[in-house]
Amino acid sequence: MTKRVTFRSVQGTFTSDLLNPSSAAYMNRAAMIVNQLTPIFQREFGTSFKSLKVVSFSNGSIFNTLDSVFESTSAPSDTQIARVLISAASIVTGFDIETSSITVNGISSSGVSHKISLVVACCLVLLSWLLSSQQ
Repeated sequence: MTKRVTFRSVQGTFTSDLLNPSSAAYMNRAAMIVNQLTPIFQREFGTSFKSLKVVSFSNGSIFNTLDSVFESTSAPSDTQIARVLISAASIVTGFDIETSSITVNGISSSGVSHKISLVVACCLVLLSWLLSSQQ
């Protein structure tokens, strides 16, 4: 199972040679990203993780698009992949991961935290209502 991952590197400067997969700039950046993220994905997802491949770079500082391949029977959720990238943001070197820009299969990582916040808010409202009705 392949999951498309995208994140923005705000500290990078996009150059047109990043559009060409056979250019030195493209190959060097792709290798740097894959070489640093692969061990992190292997550690987090074990044998279900198969590979990571850079698909493209695009303008906007630099948007990095990768395909992460997993065993279809034990692939992690999109949220789990986003969380691994969020935690990797503090340890990668040579490129940065803007955590609010992470998407997995088109779903934004920032949306994950909002959904969690909404659930927490609903639980707090319910708890408040229950406690106020006890008086």
